[in-house]
Amino acid sequence: MLPIKSLHTVLICEKWEDCVSFYRDVLGLPVLYERERFVEFRVTPDACIGILKPLHPDAPRPSHDRVILSIRVENVEEAREELEARFPGLPAVKKHPWGPRVFEFRDPEGWRIEFWSP
Repeated sequence: MLPIKSLHTVLICEKWEDCVSFYRDVLGLPVLYERERFVEFRVTPDACIGILKPLHPDAPRPSHDRVILSIRVENVEEAREELEARFPGLPAVKKHPWGPRVFEFRDPEGWRIEFWSP
């Protein structure tokens, strides 16, 4: 196995300011690094999410349906209740046929986010 130290996911967001606010204020992620077009948030000690403003307005954009930020929590019902206070309108928690309890929604840019617990 490669000696990987951490995982950093970078999302390209045209609605950069809205997304920075969402990840900082709604999800409550601490800012690790901030520059003019890029903000990186700490998710866990070994995982980060970066929000990057596109360099060129006409650059091709990735499909928002090809990526899911899947976040495991201790109790998905409690996580949903806490987030609902800051981001109203979240869907109900459902149980997948293979076991996990989950709810899924989209950030201001349209990226899919899933919270789940076993």
